[in-house]
Amino acid sequence: MDRIPYDITFHPSWWHKNAGIDFSQPFFDDYKYRMECDVKMRRTLYDHFGKYGIGEKEPKPRPLMGTDLLAAGYLYSELMGCDIVYKPDNSPQVVCRNLTADDLEDIQVPDLDHDPVWARTQRQIDGLLNDYGRVETYINLQGVQNIALDLMGQELYMSYYSDPDEITDLLTKLTDLSLEVGKRFYALSNDISGGVTGIVRKVMPENYLTSNCSVEMVSNACYEEFLLPHDLRLAEAFPCFGIHHCGKSMEHVCEGYRKVKNLAFAEVGAGSNIPYVREHLPGVWLNLRYSAVNIQKEGPDQIHQNVERMLKEGKADEGRISISCVGMDVNTPEEHILAFLDACQAANK
Repeated sequence: MDRIPYDITFHPSWWHKNAGIDFSQPFFDDYKYRMECDVKMRRTLYDHFGKYGIGEKEPKPRPLMGTDLLAAGYLYSELMGCDIVYKPDNSPQVVCRNLTADDLEDIQVPDLDHDPVWARTQRQIDGLLNDYGRVETYINLQGVQNIALDLMGQELYMSYYSDPDEITDLLTKLTDLSLEVGKRFYALSNDISGGVTGIVRKVMPENYLTSNCSVEMVSNACYEEFLLPHDLRLAEAFPCFGIHHCGKSMEHVCEGYRKVKNLAFAEVGAGSNIPYVREHLPGVWLNLRYSAVNIQKEGPDQIHQNVERMLKEGKADEGRISISCVGMDVNTPEEHILAFLDACQAANK
């Protein structure tokens, strides 16, 4: 492994154009089709970026659930009753249920052994075990507030103040679901978080990485009161715990995150105050996210300067640091991607 590991991840639109991948429902529900796509995707990465150690020249089929080559969170929300819209060149889109606090009393965690949504997942697991004897699980591990947002939309944020007991009960139920699904995935593999961010597979594959994307939208006080207890439950249940925070001001909840016992990995959203995060999360492995939006418009020289600055601010010389750019779409100039990879490679010399 490189001293400073690095990685890139693409939006489905990039894959659709460059590898001809169709991300309609069969990609997610038909493991044989997904495995064919996965081989093509890893070869495409090699054709474009092989000299940087990205992709594989002769990829072999992998018995995988989900994918570690893009980030697509939807399964937990679908289990909780949300509809899903599939498109050939996009990730599955969750349709919000727009529930109110008054609707939450009737919300129940599904019994996975008798749930039709989970049955589709289980059929794939059984098929992969039968055909290959093992399963690699890269389903996006949606954080509890992300799922709650898919259920309630912006009503969730108002209900923190108007109906706190109902929201606490909902978040408890969503954590129950996350624990049950997580335990089932860990029974199949010790490497289950690649669907949240691919870099974790390089640096800490045993990590359970919860997706706290939407925590960017609440205060630290709100996080500590309503969400921290549920992150603590996850951290206590699994052997190694991490937090994915792709928002651009992770520093505003560092006080809360530092209260998560045994936090081992944190993904730092592009635009965050890296020195502040490094200071307040000592000993935690930090993956620094380079903005997929900025990489489109910045020239190669600026990209090199930014990578150097980010790694310096994260104290890369002390270790426990990696960097990635996630979600680059079809409009990202390849020369900009190459500049990012050149800068990462140079940092390792």
